[in-house]
Amino acid sequence: MKLIVISSPTSIPNEHEKINSLFEEGMEQFQIHKPNFSKEEIKQFVQQIPFKYHNRIALHSDFPKFHSLKELEEHKEKYEYAFLSPIFNSISKVGYKSKFDLIELKEKIANKNIIALGGIDEDKIETCRSIGFAGVAVLGAIWNNNSSVEKFKRLKTLCQKKDLVF
Repeated sequence: MKLIVISSPTSIPNEHEKINSLFEEGMEQFQIHKPNFSKEEIKQFVQQIPFKYHNRIALHSDFPKFHSLKELEEHKEKYEYAFLSPIFNSISKVGYKSKFDLIELKEKIANKNIIALGGIDEDKIETCRSIGFAGVAVLGAIWNNNSSVEKFKRLKTLCQKKDLVF
């Protein structure tokens, strides 16, 4: 199961140190979500990350995001993957609540490259896997945590867990 880390939308203390540590711990995909940054500020932001990780960085705005199953069904175009949110009540956005029925989700997202976003934390990974999401994206679970790197490592381990076959 894919694990995508999305940046905090606002600057946070020691942000680049934390980002670089996440890469050192095996972060495979990092998306920059800085809606108030100019192109030049984004460029400067990326320059503070070692070049060897640049192929793992993307702009969050470059990927489709859907907020309802109806919206998802209306967009049949091809995409590498798309985000569906909020699957659970948001960790980082106060009052941003999920309106999804998890049973209906399981029926509608089968065989689609959909990434779960919104309220994703350790206790939600297995649910996302059982619904059929291709992966999860985390923001608040990482950046609202005093131990971002340790949180990432736990999330990564859960995402890498293979389904047990008996």
